[in-house]
Amino acid sequence: MTETKIFVIYVGVSEIDDTQIKEYCTLIAEKIAPKSIDCELIIIPVLSHDTKIECINPKYITEKELIEEHTRMIQNLQIELNNQLEKLKEKNNE
Repeated sequence: MTETKIFVIYVGVSEIDDTQIKEYCTLIAEKIAPKSIDCELIIIPVLSHDTKIECINPKYITEKELIEEHTRMIQNLQIELNNQLEKLKEKNNE
């Protein structure tokens, strides 16, 4: 199993112009990874004011229950990313 940490960054973009969201998220990614931290980086823009970071450290995931929980978390992250992308598309179409 890999020892690379996974950082998930939920970036609050509610006050950013729709045309600037991609550039804003790209700038965040360039500032963080992979130059300064050995990690996999997932950036999810969210229609919120808040930005938060979650860290998943696969090195400590060895028990069956933890592996299953980790798998569920990754699946939930994918669902959340899809939901946020749909919200952004809806916002852009308004």
